[in-house]
Amino acid sequence: MKTVSFVATASNSGKTTLIEKLIPLLKERGLTVGVLKHASKGFDPEQPGKDSWRFQEAGADIVALAGPGGTVLMRSGERELDPEDLNHILGTCDIVLREGFKSAGGDRIEVFRSGISGTRPLCLDDPSFIALATDTKFEVDILQFGLNDASGVAKFIEERE
Repeated sequence: MKTVSFVATASNSGKTTLIEKLIPLLKERGLTVGVLKHASKGFDPEQPGKDSWRFQEAGADIVALAGPGGTVLMRSGERELDPEDLNHILGTCDIVLREGFKSAGGDRIEVFRSGISGTRPLCLDDPSFIALATDTKFEVDILQFGLNDASGVAKFIEERE
């Protein structure tokens, strides 16, 4: 299973939009695609009073919702799972696209939007990045894609060993 993380210094840099464009392109190539989203500020997956919320409130460690439209898995715990733990849950996928997880290892693509992401990309000081998707040209030693070049990014991901 390939795993690629899309990270940025700030929200609204374009990570979600780029991943949203990549999913159908990778699926057209016959790949099964999973997505892991890091909700650094937490999330509310279910409305208070609904059954799954009630099960979590009652102390269930894991609640799974399954229906004709899909499945959702909610896990309670004292610690946040790291990306490698989460990859095991998505083990049937050919590729997992991660949004966020800035400090996780592995293949990372930085998404940088001028006016949003600060003055300089993280990859200028961190050689562990494999590519940069940006709306501004930078002198970097890694591949650089336009923010809207989802086809180029998809091809790069698919061909990367």
